[in-house]
Amino acid sequence: MRTGQPLAGARGSADPDSGGGGGFDYSVWIFRFFLLTILGSVALLGWLAVRVRLPPAGFEPALIQLATDLAQTGTPSPGLNPTAPAQYFDPARTLGSEFGALILALRLAGHTHLHAYLPGSSLPVPLTDGDWDDRDPALSPDGSRLAFASNREGGWDLYLLHLDRGEMQRLTDTPGYEGHPVWSPDGQWLAYESYQSGNFDIWILRLDGTQGPIQLTSQSSLDISPSWNLDGRRVAFVSDRDGNREILLADLGALDGEFENLTRTPNESESDPAFSPDGGRLAFVTRNLGFDEIRILELEESGLGSRSVGQGRDPAWSPDGDRLVAVLSTPYDGSSLVVYGTLPSSRPSIPLPTLGTVERAVWTAYALPAGLAASAGTGEAALAAANPGPASGEGSWEIVAVPGLRAARPMLSDAVSEPFIGLWNRTTEELGWDFLSQLEYAFVGLNDALPPGFQYNDWLYTGRAFAFNQGAVEAGWVEVVREDFAGQTYWRVFVRTLLQDGSQGEPLRTQPWDFRARRVPDPLAYDQGGGVKKEIPRGYFLDFTRLAGDFSFVRLSALANWRTYLPGTRFNQFVRTDGLTWEQAMLELYPASAIATPTQFRTPTATPTRTPRPSPTPWWWRWTTPTASATAVPGAASGLAP
Repeated sequence: MRTGQPLAGARGSADPDSGGGGGFDYSVWIFRFFLLTILGSVALLGWLAVRVRLPPAGFEPALIQLATDLAQTGTPSPGLNPTAPAQYFDPARTLGSEFGALILALRLAGHTHLHAYLPGSSLPVPLTDGDWDDRDPALSPDGSRLAFASNREGGWDLYLLHLDRGEMQRLTDTPGYEGHPVWSPDGQWLAYESYQSGNFDIWILRLDGTQGPIQLTSQSSLDISPSWNLDGRRVAFVSDRDGNREILLADLGALDGEFENLTRTPNESESDPAFSPDGGRLAFVTRNLGFDEIRILELEESGLGSRSVGQGRDPAWSPDGDRLVAVLSTPYDGSSLVVYGTLPSSRPSIPLPTLGTVERAVWTAYALPAGLAASAGTGEAALAAANPGPASGEGSWEIVAVPGLRAARPMLSDAVSEPFIGLWNRTTEELGWDFLSQLEYAFVGLNDALPPGFQYNDWLYTGRAFAFNQGAVEAGWVEVVREDFAGQTYWRVFVRTLLQDGSQGEPLRTQPWDFRARRVPDPLAYDQGGGVKKEIPRGYFLDFTRLAGDFSFVRLSALANWRTYLPGTRFNQFVRTDGLTWEQAMLELYPASAIATPTQFRTPTATPTRTPRPSPTPWWWRWTTPTASATAVPGAASGLAP
């Protein structure tokens, strides 16, 4: 064999046996040229990908165009000054206050609406009203428009209130759910959360209508609560894609399919991110030992971690970034506002009176148009109705039968029977099915036996409490979420709506508690009284705990034995106390001797007539008596099984 023998059959070979004429081998060099060209192209594309971070194929073209536009502009539109007043606003509305104004989502008289509160004034001024809910306010960077979420047309959609001319504009119209809008710094875009096909994602909407909504996240995880930074390129949001809820950061100017995890706390749960006005800090909430703790993260100083500010949720920055206003929740579904300084040099906090049940607040330096707001008297009447004074405890009440109610004793104290009927009607209206017609307990007589483990001073003895049927939980029509306050366990009750097309209720945002987990052979689950469900149930639910609170029926804390004794959870029990202690409520029905001694006493019987009331009943409790439905709880027979 010859050394250096060329490949057999090669064209232009110098081998005389090959039949070639000893000429130049063009095919080899052409092959090498194309190979080098391909390798060079791959290397060039790789270098470009590193330099410009090309978005992956999965991103929508509209989102890629948005990133391109942001990269070209670099900064928000010039002239945006968050502390400069809009020229068409009435400066008199500031009342000379240096603190600006608060836009609040207040729940009054059974509905949530938007109000403006000027520090130093006594009452908030209503901006919206009606038999629906308006919430999640977000003021545009120039102060001229107020974006918010509302179910005024049935489902939850986004709306825009033009404050300069008082006009209302609908932004979304989908069969799903949209909420929590936030503005881009140039005022041309809104980022928001949307629930479609059983999943929460972050979307972006251009307000001039030139293109449709753009989907920012697309994983099967829970992605909610966006916050847009001042530079216009970064959007923070809450996600559980890493196993628990943490704060992620999307860089719109460098889309690569990856989001930066800002918190990285596997043993804690974060929520409510909010960028500071200068964009250098991020406030958020972490759940720790039963408390909602507000923390601040310095974005430009890595490695420092976050620092605590105080208790609360939904933090909102003051226009100068010197303070934070937050919502401080109570176990009984009430809430109030609290203000914290963000720096050691922060100015003193401003005093805030009790304004009702606050769901969210936005702090702005802008004044509001004087002609837009309704009369202050409307706000005063709503606050007075929503905050009735405590009952005097004087006199006595009767036990009355509640028509159409099914229970061992279908009776309640005359002090709460009408509010209960109002809650019953409202619940049926909101759910589309009759949830309260059949109760596990209503009034319990003094000589009746409650299940073992109940306390002697249970509120069911007073006729002021009720317990709904626990079978709804087993049937999948009720979900309960555990909420801890200072070592005490409470439960938030969500009831599945009849229609699951988005026209009733809203989707769940938290994993419910699974009491059935204690039944499996897992000692840890048994000792803990169950555990959280691995996934959030799909569908739409009514927050029954909040609705019951509208009629002053509040939940009770679980008993000490709830982990080993299911009735001790008391998740299904609600009571209206009217400011009375249990002893005072019992004295409305029984003499003191019947309570102080263990001897039997005759249980009151229902009276056929109403007794005089010491005070008039607020208007939203005056409802007609409901009629019993054919099916008390939807089931497979009616085709409504979950």
